Amino acid sequence: MAEFFASIQEYIEVLLELVDRRLELLEGRQLVDSTGQLAALELADQLEQRIRRRCEATVEAGGAAPLEYLFRTFSLTAFERHCVYMALASELDSSYGGRYGALQADGGRLPSLDLCLRTFTGGRADRTVLLARWREREEGLTCFFRSGHRGAEQQSDLNPGLKLDRRIVDFLFNYLSPDPALEGVAEIFWPNEAELAPLVLYEGLLEQMADYARRLPAETPLLFYLKGEPGSGRRTLARHFSQNEEQPLLLADLPALFQCGATWGEALMPVCREAAIRQAALAFSGFEKLLDGEETAPACSAAGVEEPGSRRNHVRMLLERVARVTGRLFLLSTIPWQPETPCKPWQRVELELELPDTAGRLSLWQHYLQDVPLEEGIRLETLAVKFAFQPGQISAAAAESLRLSGWENRGILNDETLHRACRAQLSHSLGKKASRVNAAYTWEDLILPAEQKQLLQNACAQVEYRHRVYGQWGFGKKVAYGRGLSLLFSGPPGTGKTMAAQVIANRLGLELYKVDLSGVMSKYIGETEKHLGAVFDEVKKSQSILFFDEADALFGKRSETKDAHDRYANIQTSYLLQKIEEYEGIVILASNFLQNFDEAFKRRIKFIIDFTLPDRDRREQIWKSVLPADLPREEDIDFDFLARSFEISGSSIKNIAVSAAFLAAAEETALGMVHLLLAAQAEQNKTGKNLSREEFGEYYHQVQAHLKSRLGQE
Repeated sequence: MAEFFASIQEYIEVLLELVDRRLELLEGRQLVDSTGQLAALELADQLEQRIRRRCEATVEAGGAAPLEYLFRTFSLTAFERHCVYMALASELDSSYGGRYGALQADGGRLPSLDLCLRTFTGGRADRTVLLARWREREEGLTCFFRSGHRGAEQQSDLNPGLKLDRRIVDFLFNYLSPDPALEGVAEIFWPNEAELAPLVLYEGLLEQMADYARRLPAETPLLFYLKGEPGSGRRTLARHFSQNEEQPLLLADLPALFQCGATWGEALMPVCREAAIRQAALAFSGFEKLLDGEETAPACSAAGVEEPGSRRNHVRMLLERVARVTGRLFLLSTIPWQPETPCKPWQRVELELELPDTAGRLSLWQHYLQDVPLEEGIRLETLAVKFAFQPGQISAAAAESLRLSGWENRGILNDETLHRACRAQLSHSLGKKASRVNAAYTWEDLILPAEQKQLLQNACAQVEYRHRVYGQWGFGKKVAYGRGLSLLFSGPPGTGKTMAAQVIANRLGLELYKVDLSGVMSKYIGETEKHLGAVFDEVKKSQSILFFDEADALFGKRSETKDAHDRYANIQTSYLLQKIEEYEGIVILASNFLQNFDEAFKRRIKFIIDFTLPDRDRREQIWKSVLPADLPREEDIDFDFLARSFEISGSSIKNIAVSAAFLAAAEETALGMVHLLLAAQAEQNKTGKNLSREEFGEYYHQVQAHLKSRLGQE
């Protein structure tokens, strides 16, 4: 049995000895006849054979032979190995650069292909055969070499020097090291990694994939096209499949490859090389970037070879090159793919990972929080209904809730923390056409008749118990369309319509967005629908509540068709109603004029709630509730008088209270009846009305005395 290499340094010394023997033969050529030259070449070949046997012995002894491993992985010929040795020598010892320069006409310090041929074989016929073979395999050999640039005057492909790729040198000294060229571009996942997330929803699909792979003929390349939104579990599924096959998975970010500044072939090379080195399956995320791109001009590689510029050719090149290094490929995309040509040599399977239904989301919540103590009353079913999350978002929300709970030093997870964690996962660009409303009000702040309040609570129940009714009780099979919640609030300004929308958002723990009609409506045909379509597309990502104030401007009564404008207005209204019915979240419409909506429209709204001006009793409730507990105030505030004297909306009452508080603050005194009445006078002035002496009632003289006192001070 051959002696193994005790260290990488011993291995390198023997390799350099081999290079020395071949160089010395050329350096002293005039002193050796043809017979002696052949004998010397044979001795060099024998030395290389001993190196190979010692590498085998090293591996059998439990050591590593990185360079020999690369040679076998990429099936290098004896001459190609020799070229690697020659290039490696100049990387390890600068003196070899001088020796190469002395043997080459242009004095280059990198070994040229011509020099490698002359030091490997003595016959011209042999060199011709070797050169032809090299040119056939040149593309694959870019894994090892990058051409040295020796000047534009060099025309022959025998002259440019061969420079060993940095990855090969690094691998020789530390075969476990990652490729620096792939930093930020690709990541490798090894089988049996502890942090691999469970599939939960896709165990059956994984078994089906594995069974299909087992039934294919041996060595059949298998391509899984995984379609789904970010967070749908595509990469987790690919990792589980690879783990079941006890194979590493190299995941590359395709958009990042496009931005690396190289041609497409050059960008793919290090990814494919690493997959071959690690014997890994390959996965590319962001594959849709190759499908929706436009034709581009041909690009030239560093070697001057023109590459086809179309994305179709990019796809073809990817499939061909990956097939040379691995038999398992995963393409992760957000859009469907119908290849125009067969994906040879791949056997293609397309799988769509759809948004989980409520039952699926509930099972995910239960899985991720199964060992977490929850506050009494928390219903994970409610979270599953309210937040239409992908599996990845639920996993992230669960982890974030535990982090927040730990930061707050809570021994138990509460509902508010869970909702904060969920809202942290929301991602959309609604802010461009809608503004977020801070939902601070609660049921106690909303002063409404019992009937209207009950309707609002019933609406909330349709969200909280959606899973039970549509899922467990089977109504989902009966109602396949229009499962969302639509509400129409009608009534005069200031009667609590916006506050009611905030109460619903607060109760359900959802974000509330008020649509900016000026940013949505357009005089150009089709533009309004386009803008509204974009709003609904964005809101689906977060299941936020959409609030349309003065909604009759958008959803007005359809009219008799007299001209093209009428026809377009009717089409617009129908389109917007359709978008509301398609949306499975909550849409709230508010209008001052219910009569502006036609009957057909109102029939398709689930809740219509009338907001009227408050009567005397409700006005007194509002007066009492609107003053904060921390507000310093006189004890003799006459709420009964205020409720009797001013038949105004709740919004006006709030305005008066705030203005009165500022008057009291400016006087550095507690709020009293005088401040409230002066603020009421200012509020009435907005509508062109002045309060009469009779309307001030018994407080008239008190108000007048206060005004004179203020004037005297001034």
